[in-house]
Amino acid sequence: MSEFAAYAPRSAEGSVRHEVDGLVVREAVAADLEAIAAIAAAREGEPVETWRDRLARSLAESAEPDRSILLVAEAPPPSGVVGYGKAALLSMSANAPANAPPHGWYLTGVVVRPEFRRRGIASALTRARLERIAAMGREIHYVASAGNPATIDLHRAFGFVEVTRDVRLPDVSFTGGVGILFRCEPTMRRP
Repeated sequence: MSEFAAYAPRSAEGSVRHEVDGLVVREAVAADLEAIAAIAAAREGEPVETWRDRLARSLAESAEPDRSILLVAEAPPPSGVVGYGKAALLSMSANAPANAPPHGWYLTGVVVRPEFRRRGIASALTRARLERIAAMGREIHYVASAGNPATIDLHRAFGFVEVTRDVRLPDVSFTGGVGILFRCEPTMRRP
């Protein structure tokens, strides 16, 4: 897996942040598959075909909004789809380890094209996913690598709090070896 995007938190004075005028966050459709697969493949340094197959499954699952969500962020032409975000209702198997995360809704990834990062797109995708899940009155979780301060800070702004650093997910390894489970109540803050 490729490394996380370089991250430099804003100073107390703040940094100039250029929002994307005309950005639209919406449900992904079949016509978005190539764009989101290209974004994922570029980030992970893997073939587009691999991600096309994975994201096609996510797209099919999102047809059941009580189980899965796949959203895209679209900028005006010529930019098109500049990022995507996923969420899913997850359950661990009966033989899962004691430190497996609990059953519930999880934010399962947000990826933004490099040239559009730090412009509020990940926040817009996170806000939209949280609003959908919160409308169901459900508690929301996510698991992050301790080595990814950008995502930790992003989610902290929405009211996520750390639950434990002793969490294991099947077939998932964390950069630096430490995964953190976070939780947010359905009445989360909206930065």
